[in-house]
Parts: sequence; C-alpha cells; structure tokens
Amino acid sequence: MKLDPDQNAEFEARQQLDRRGVLTALYSMSPSWVIVADGRTHRIIAANPAALANTGYRLRQLRKLRLDNVLSSMSTDRVNRLLTAVKRRRPGRVTRLRMHGRDARSLCVRIIYLGHRLPTFVVVVSDHTAHVQAQTRADEAQAQLMTAINALSDGFVLYDQHDRMVICNEPYKSLYAKSAYRMVPGTRFRDILQAGLDKGEYLDAIGREVDWLNERLADHSRNNSIVEQRLSNGRWLRIEERMTSDGGRVGLRVDITDLKNQQEKLHRMMLTDELTGLRNRRNLLNDLLAWGDSLPPQQGLAVYHLDVERFKQINSVYGYDIGDRLLRHIADTLRAAAGPHGLTARVGGNEFIVAKKIDIAAVDIVDFAETLCKWTSGPVSIDGQQIACCVSAGIAVLDPATCRDGDGSVLAAAEMALAEAKQLGRSVQLFQPTMQVRAVNDGDLTRDLQRAVECNEFEAFFQPQVDAIAQRCIGFEALLRWVHPERGILPAGAFLAIAQRAGLTETLDDLVLDRACRALTFLDSIGRSDLTVSVNLSANQVADTRLLSRLLATLRRHDVARHRIRLELLESTLLDERTSHYIANIEKLVQAGFVMELDDFGTGHAAIATLRKFKVSQIKIDRSFVQNVDHDPELQELTGAIISLAQRLGICILAEGVETAAEQACLVSMGCSRAQGWFYDKALPLSKLPDFLRIFEASV
Repeated sequence: MKLDPDQNAEFEARQQLDRRGVLTALYSMSPSWVIVADGRTHRIIAANPAALANTGYRLRQLRKLRLDNVLSSMSTDRVNRLLTAVKRRRPGRVTRLRMHGRDARSLCVRIIYLGHRLPTFVVVVSDHTAHVQAQTRADEAQAQLMTAINALSDGFVLYDQHDRMVICNEPYKSLYAKSAYRMVPGTRFRDILQAGLDKGEYLDAIGREVDWLNERLADHSRNNSIVEQRLSNGRWLRIEERMTSDGGRVGLRVDITDLKNQQEKLHRMMLTDELTGLRNRRNLLNDLLAWGDSLPPQQGLAVYHLDVERFKQINSVYGYDIGDRLLRHIADTLRAAAGPHGLTARVGGNEFIVAKKIDIAAVDIVDFAETLCKWTSGPVSIDGQQIACCVSAGIAVLDPATCRDGDGSVLAAAEMALAEAKQLGRSVQLFQPTMQVRAVNDGDLTRDLQRAVECNEFEAFFQPQVDAIAQRCIGFEALLRWVHPERGILPAGAFLAIAQRAGLTETLDDLVLDRACRALTFLDSIGRSDLTVSVNLSANQVADTRLLSRLLATLRRHDVARHRIRLELLESTLLDERTSHYIANIEKLVQAGFVMELDDFGTGHAAIATLRKFKVSQIKIDRSFVQNVDHDPELQELTGAIISLAQRLGICILAEGVETAAEQACLVSMGCSRAQGWFYDKALPLSKLPDFLRIFEASV
C-alpha cells in the first residue's frame, strides 16, 4: 500500500520529534496543564508538571483518578456526556470550554480525542484568569464610558477612520429622530446623512439636497470644524467635530435653539421701537436703499417723514401715559395706511417714517401724505378725553437712478422737506433740489459760525428805545450781529437757527450779555448812567438753572447794577413744555432785582392771564400790530385792546417796528408813548451811540 506523500512526511516528522525528545520537552515544559486519559475508561494515564502543580496531586495519585475527578467544577454525568460527544466528532478536533477552578481562576479547557487503536483523550487546561480580568475591566470601562456618554446633555458620536459609526449616545439619536434608525455601529456617516435628507430632517437642505450634502461632507472632512445647522423641527444645533489620532472623527451636537431665539429676540429689539412695535432708525437707510435697488425702472420708493407737532405739550397737559397711547394710536394708523407691502418706522420721540412703492409718474404722492396727516391729526378719544394733534410731513422719492448714483440720503431729503413744511406752515412738502442747496449752504455757514466764535467775529448793535412824547432816549436793545469777512454784517435771523443746531447758543447768549454790560460801562463813561440795555433771553437760557449765577457773575465782572439790564422774554415761551421751570427761574431773577420784559407780545397765542405769573415790568407790542396801524381801524382795535390791558395791569408798554410819524402819532393817541423802530434809527454800533444821544437826549 502506497502512503500519501503528505502523510508520510508527517509520520517521519513525528518520528524525528520523538527520537529527538522534542515532544517530550514540549509536554514537560508547557505552562498549560496537559492530562492524557484512556479513551474508554477515562482513567488518567499521564500528566505534565504544570498539571501536577495545579491539581496538587502526585503522578501516582493522579493515575488512580478519572477525568471527572480532575474536572471537578462539572458533575460526573456532564463530564461523561461531554467526552462521549467529543468521541463522536471528527478525531483530532479540538473542543473548548471554560470552567472555574477552586480558587476562582478562569480556566480554558481544550479536549482532543485521538481515535487510534489505543483511544486517548488529551486535555489541555490554560489559565485565562488575567485575560478574563483584563476583559472584565475593559467591559466595565466600556460600560462606564457609555454611562458617561449617555449622561451628556449634548449629542456625542464617534466615527472610525473609514467614517463608520463606532458609538453615539441617546441625546445624539434624539436630536436626529428621523434618521436615528440608521445610527448603528458600522453605518457610514454619508448614509446617515442621506437618511436624514430622505426624511426632510435638515431645514436648510430642502430644495438643494445634493449641494447641501457635498457642503456638509466637506465640513465633516476637515480636521476641525464648527458649523450651525437648523433642523426641520425648528431646533438649532452647533456641530463641533475633530479628527482623532487614528484618523477617525469625534463630534458633539449642542442644542443652541434657546441661544438662537434669544439672539433673534435681541435682533428684533435692536430694530424695533419698544413703545409702538414699529421699526426704529437702525439700518433703516441701508434697507431703504437695498429696497430701492430691487425696484424695476418704472417704480420708485416714496418716503414720508412725519412729525407730531407740539407733542411735548400733550405730555405736559395730559401726562406721559396719554402721550404714549397717542403715539401707539398714530403708529397703528400709519401701519394700516402703509399696508402689508409698506414700511413704517418710529425714528424719534414724535417722528415717524412711512415708505411705499410707487409708480415714478404717480401724481398722488402728495395726496397720500395729506391723507396720512389728516388721519393722524384727528381727535382721538383716550380715557374720555379728546386728544388732537397737528401732523406735518416731508416727502422724498427714491428711484432706481438715485440708488445707483448714491445721490444723497433719501431720509435726509425727507427730513429737509419736513423742515421746509414746518417753516412755511404747511402740512405737506415735497423735497426739491433747492432744499439740498440750502442745506449745503447751511452746512458751510455752520462751519463758518464755529470759526467765527473762535475768531470773535460777533458784535452787539444797539437799537434805540425812545419816549415819543418827550423825544428822549430811554435805553437800547442789544442785538447780535455777525461781522462776516465775506458776507458783511449778518443779522441774528441769518444764523441763530444754525447756531442752535450747532449747540452754540449758550456761547452767543453769553457774548450778547457781555457786550451789553460793556455798553452800559461805556454809557457811564459819557454820563448816561440812567440808560438801560435790554437783552433777549433764549428759551434755553430761561430753562437753565444756572442762569441767575451766570448773570450775576457777568455783572460783577463789569461792575453793572442789576436794574440796568432789562431781560426780554419771548411770548412764545409761555407755550413751551418747560414753562414751570421758566416761572421758577424768572421769579428768582425778579427777586434778585432784574427787570423782566415780554417781547413780541400778541404773536405767541399765550393766555393773557398768564402774564401775572411772569411778573413782567413791560410788554413790547409786536411789529405786526404796529405797521399801518394809523389807517387800519381793525388793527387799531386790537392794538388799543393790548395797550388798555397793559395799563390796567400796571405794566409798561413799548411798540416795536415804528417806521412813520403817523404810526407814532396813532400809538401815542392810544396811550403808548414808548417805541423803537427805524423811524428813530436802526441798530447802531457802540461807537455811534453818542451821536444818537445828542439828537435824543437821555430822559432825566
């Protein structure tokens, strides 16, 4: 019989190993227990030193035992069933099982059945205690890690170097509820994303799924990335991902929905007026220009700037709560008028903006503004009180050409038109290019004015005040003039409004008072110490709590008596919302010895009864009641009534703007002998006063 070459080689190898003692050495030196038993009786034939050491038997003792005696952790029946089952399998096949030793060691038992002419069991027992303990510790660490990961409030995920999911926690799955079914170990990140896309889970991906997927994968592939993601359920996530040392990815998903909502709320607050709910001024111009850029050539944008006039008086008379409710009513009215496609904003305490798209050729632009003014000016019933106000509007049109040219600010244009409307006493004014020219000139004048203050280019001129019967001078009124190096001498009306906007009124007020005191000192030097000088007080001066101390400091510096400075107050001051502050200041001035006069009487619509509150010594009849009074019977009645009222109240009266002898004679006949005007002379520089006084001697 011819042997198989492979079998022959194996046989020869075994013979060589046996002759060389290799098998014996391996048997003796193996750290594992090696026990050989008879295949029929299960009696132990031999055992290596490791088996003897671990079982505690000597070989002669062990040879008296069976395998079930050594495998003591299992019952005899179980051992016999196991050995029978091993016999039935293919000879040489290894059967493995685990068991525990008497000292709680973990043992791995391998049983081999050799079914030759002498059936034999070879049992090899290995001590796996250290391995099992290490595995147990690893399992415990894994469990602890999972507990910690699942305890995170944020979503956690780990992908391997092939972008396959290794692990994720429950918060991660709950954030992506629609694609959670794909979140099992081994699933590729791309497949999980695709599952979410198929379910419409990513709000910012809807309609652009392919591009979104590519962008998201690109972000995911970077070493470190932070992106924000909005889900279709309204939640916002911040995704933070980092590459691990083995090329994998670890990621966190942080729910930032509350933060986003808070940011959105703050953004709305930044752009919204808290009282009315309308838009505020922030970024308004940029948005209007952007809106204008999107308009077709045949359309434009009409911007209406509305102002609620004398709103501070409403607050003073009715209270701030009523004022706030009136503003909310006006805001609601404008919002409704603008419609869903218009824009409405509150840009000041009592100022509003309305913007509407229009046809460039539209002729109803002004009509709509007049409608807005009418609707917002009508009486409003608040707590049983009928509150009425006056609203004026400036209009500017933004067309596509204007947007492209950057031809100024449409808001500034509307504001200029509003200022023009208020100045002309109109309710509505459409912006004209000439207003821009005037604004530029005013800007130039503002810069010149600031320079003029620094260079001391202002002088006081003095208009005489006379007793028409005695033909004697009784005093002067100090009037500020700007000696402009190019434009010549400019009256106060040409620059006071600009000075007020530039914040220079206080400086000019101090300058006039200083020049008046110098004039009195000069008059003293020429023997006219009985003359007085009148100085106009601005509204800001009268409201200034420092007014008395500032006046006294100036008078002390020039050594001028208080009664010689006559302080003129405009009648319109009576209508200012700060009247209570005015009265308190004026009372202090009167108590301190200053003489108070009421200027331009008859033009401010003030209640005559309030004259008693101000304790004035003299009222000056406005020139509108004096001009042509000699041949206008109706004007004579009005002027005569004013004169009569002053006489009954014991108040002196002086007429302004007297230009003819007939006007003077008429006024004298009605009981008014004091006057000033061009009939006597224009305002004079200080150097010309002596010449005038030689004509009109000072009264004794």
